[in-house]
Amino acid sequence: MSTLRSEEQHHEIPAPAVVLGAAGLIPFLFLTGVWLTGNILPSTVARGALIAYSIAILSFMGAVHWGLAMNATTGDQPWRRYFVSVIPALAATASAFIEGGLQFVWLAACFFSLLVYDLIAVRRGEAPRWYPRLRWPLTLTVCACLGAAALRAA
Repeated sequence: MSTLRSEEQHHEIPAPAVVLGAAGLIPFLFLTGVWLTGNILPSTVARGALIAYSIAILSFMGAVHWGLAMNATTGDQPWRRYFVSVIPALAATASAFIEGGLQFVWLAACFFSLLVYDLIAVRRGEAPRWYPRLRWPLTLTVCACLGAAALRAA
């Protein structure tokens, strides 16, 4: 049984998703700004915190698909959906083995790749119709922060 109860819920972004999604950008913006300017925190601390937060959020974003798979009715490829939901956490963890600016490029590519998968999931009816309108601005902001960090690290 789906939690998407009405056609209206397919179109309107829930207020908590907007507020908490936007609030989730604050650490990206803050840590990137601190690292770029060298103010408040030592640059190694800001860099490490930005990487750690990126890994945590990318893992969380993959878990969204785990939750959608758990909520799905039978017959809509549960193995694929569960499998895909763990890839962001694995890809994010792989970033720990990359050094320099490429680490941030990798993380940005992971966030963007997940956005592409999210768009596919919406087209398949596996995620709410409003999801892209939430994900686009959040993902672009995260990728901009990680792009700036990549330039700083280069």
